[in-house]
Amino acid sequence: SFFIVFLCIKMYNFIIGVKYMNGYLKYRFSNEFDFNLNEGEFVSIVGNNNDLIIHTLLRGNEKCNIFVGDTELKKDTMDIIRRRIGFVLYKHLNIFVGETVKDEIVFGLESLAMSKDDITQILASECRLFKLDELLERDPNSLGSSDKVKMKILSALIVKPNVLVIDNIMCELDYEDKLLVFDILKEYAKNGMIIINFTNDIEDALFGNKVIVIYDKKVICEGKTMSVLNEEKILKRLNIGLPFMVELSKYFMDYGMIDKYYLTNEKLIGALWK
Repeated sequence: SFFIVFLCIKMYNFIIGVKYMNGYLKYRFSNEFDFNLNEGEFVSIVGNNNDLIIHTLLRGNEKCNIFVGDTELKKDTMDIIRRRIGFVLYKHLNIFVGETVKDEIVFGLESLAMSKDDITQILASECRLFKLDELLERDPNSLGSSDKVKMKILSALIVKPNVLVIDNIMCELDYEDKLLVFDILKEYAKNGMIIINFTNDIEDALFGNKVIVIYDKKVICEGKTMSVLNEEKILKRLNIGLPFMVELSKYFMDYGMIDKYYLTNEKLIGALWK
């Protein structure tokens, strides 16, 4: 009986420990790894456990403790959590609930029982922002991959979740759309939303303000984007290269031509021509 009491106390302390970790979203997988995210953070998560983390965020797991705000993810709180977290999943890129792009985007708003006037107003402004306003009557199946991704992201954002989870889908955006979408996501983060971009493309990390590297159920490093990208030896051991602009900046810094990192072509060229 003493052993059972001991185990109960350990489990209680474990759960309470997760609950009072700092952050709006708190995630712990068994005793193996954990992370927590604050409102307004735009984080890129890189590593070989992304599928596991996304699955547990979607479905929960008996080994996993997840708090979103003050609510723990459990079977009986699933509806509450689903209103707080939006998902854009690669495997759902070609799965649609509407016959037109418009139907697809407003589906979430209609489920919130919003008035038609409010839906029309929100739809018009958000679609212009995403440059989808001329595609509203199209069949979603007829869109190119880049427009499908924009539509899926807008469909998730339009209901204003507290957290947006993006699953390795930004690679389907063409260059101009990628810049556009990341700029929009940055604005949402500035207004308090947590953006989590699970990615295999280290280039995407440049668009966020935080990076977490998780390998073999261990947090290898985490922190502000450039502080993590400066851990070159650690990243190379994991076969993660540096983003091209970081590599290029590093090359010119070694030759004393610049004194800091520049993360866009325009800024780097401007610095070199000074």
